[in-house]
Amino acid sequence: MSDNNNIPHISIINTRPSDQHLLLLGGLGTFLYVIYFLIRTEYISSAICLFTSIFLIYQYLEKIKVKAKLIISQDGIQVVGQPFVSWAFVHGLQIRPEVKGNNYSETLVFTNNGRIQEIPIQQLDITAWQLEQLLEMYQERFRKESLIEDNEPLP
Repeated sequence: MSDNNNIPHISIINTRPSDQHLLLLGGLGTFLYVIYFLIRTEYISSAICLFTSIFLIYQYLEKIKVKAKLIISQDGIQVVGQPFVSWAFVHGLQIRPEVKGNNYSETLVFTNNGRIQEIPIQQLDITAWQLEQLLEMYQERFRKESLIEDNEPLP
């Protein structure tokens, strides 16, 4: 595989926004009850519905946020919130397909320091094919850099 200069030194893979529109619909629907109870001067019921509405809308806003999940570079890979791992310590890197009934999904699987990492690709904003190309490119860059460092003469 030839090196593609369009790929940056570091790639940040984000999560795909969730499509939990029922939370928004529930929050807005509950807010209608707030208005209804205020008209009927039932302030306690209105307050309960208001808090429920705010909670549901907040949950919806949290789920649609795009968050960084993976950081990939020619030096290694990092699952956000966990330590960085050099490509030298990553083993068994694969994209594993899974079929359960009529559902097809793919999972990025690798082992680092005896710890198995499994990341469902449908949660990421990248396709399995694009992710595979990125991983191959960065690993190839790592191998080339390692060969150059190994061939340098000692001072």
